[in-house]
Amino acid sequence: KGFKIPIMTRYDVICKIRQFASNYGNQLTFTFLALATLDRLLLAHQSPTLRRWGNRVPLANKLVVAFSLIWLVILCHRLIWYDTINGQCTGQAGFYVYFDNIFNAVVTCLLPMVTLTVLGILIGRSVHRVVQRRRVVPTATINESAHGDQSAIQKIDTQLTIMLFLDIFVSMISFLPYAAQLIYGNITGTWPKSPLRVAWENVVSEIINLLSYIFFSGPFYVSIISLSGFRHQLLRALGLKKQQTTTYTQRGVTMGTTQNNTNIQQR
Repeated sequence: KGFKIPIMTRYDVICKIRQFASNYGNQLTFTFLALATLDRLLLAHQSPTLRRWGNRVPLANKLVVAFSLIWLVILCHRLIWYDTINGQCTGQAGFYVYFDNIFNAVVTCLLPMVTLTVLGILIGRSVHRVVQRRRVVPTATINESAHGDQSAIQKIDTQLTIMLFLDIFVSMISFLPYAAQLIYGNITGTWPKSPLRVAWENVVSEIINLLSYIFFSGPFYVSIISLSGFRHQLLRALGLKKQQTTTYTQRGVTMGTTQNNTNIQQR
């Protein structure tokens, strides 16, 4: 049981930082996932004008800095009005408690849910278009090398799109129960409840809090499932798979040298 010193509810500074940092990290992770999905949608769009906006690294760096500052300003109220009250790290009594609950329900939960739902529908259509393009038989004017490069690019494009689609699905699993919990808590906060009901609500609340961490651990498993290159690199890093050596280049050079020597002798 340790020293029985509740650090999170004993010091106001730790309480403020913890409440701010947890929410700040959640919003940044959601925002970067949404931006990555939007980038894939732009790259797969049929319009050349919109495709030019995709895969711009300088623009992506600026957006990362901009949204980091924006969420810092939006969430800084937790650094000011959160305190340890009656052994709990919570917002100050009065209007702020009501504001913070509504803020969490709308900004922290409903906004990501709506955004990810829209992006999920759009990325699903993008996956369908990519699959349809892979079914198209190449014309005779395309040589074998170009066709191989095109197939590799389409394969990578499909894997990345499916990865983002699965990331959105995992995010919805994490956000939806948490949003329902906040809305339920705001509605039934003043209702009289029996000790048994309070106990069951605490159990469900802890389970939902555990589910919310899927949003952070899920992308690793999604990458393993959807990206074959990531799986190979992971197996090599763990020593479970030997790195394949390419000998075809040396053979090609040897064959080319032998052929050149034969031509010289014939001359």
